[in-house]
Amino acid sequence: MAKFLFVLSRGIEDPIRSTRCMQFARAAKESGHEVTVFLVEDGVMIAKAGIADNIKSPTGDDLKGHLDYLVKEQVPILVCTPCANARHLGPDDFVSSA
Repeated sequence: MAKFLFVLSRGIEDPIRSTRCMQFARAAKESGHEVTVFLVEDGVMIAKAGIADNIKSPTGDDLKGHLDYLVKEQVPILVCTPCANARHLGPDDFVSSA
């Protein structure tokens, strides 16, 4: 088993990169690896409850399904505190594993 850290600095403004990051994190977890996701800059918005509901890449992949899987599997989703504060987000705003 390997350890993976996925760092995402893109958010709702870049559905391709944000969706792919969560897709790769899910694939690693499904393959039995230890996975952590770290959200910085605009990426912190992905952890806000309800934000992922309408994010889809042009290929049709939806971010919500991948994020829901990671939350269900209790994958740690770390959120940069200064980045969240700058966007007026606090712990009560995030999905349960963030």
